[in-house]
Amino acid sequence: MSQKGKQIVAVAVIIIALGFAISGYILLPDTLVMQITASGSAGTTMPKLLGLAIPLVLSVGIASYYLMTLKSNGKDKPLWISLVGIVVFILTFASI
Repeated sequence: MSQKGKQIVAVAVIIIALGFAISGYILLPDTLVMQITASGSAGTTMPKLLGLAIPLVLSVGIASYYLMTLKSNGKDKPLWISLVGIVVFILTFASI
C-alpha cells in the first residue's frame, strides 16, 4: 500500500473512533458494562466517560503515532493495533 493510502486508513480509524465515542456518549446509559461474567451478568462496570475514553485514546493515540512516524521516517508501525480500540467500541455497543 502506498504512503498516501496508509495515511487515509489511519485518518479513517481516527474518524471512526470519534464517531463511536460521540454516538456512545449520546446513546449509551450512564454506567457501561465492560466485562460480562460467565453467568451473563455484569462483572465490571464503569462510568460512561471513562468507558468511552479508554478505547478512544487507544485508537486515536496509536493512529496519530502511526501518522507521525510515517511522515518523519517512512517506517511503518503496525496500524492494526489501533483497531483494538474500534473492537472495544463494538463490544461496548453490543453489551447494551
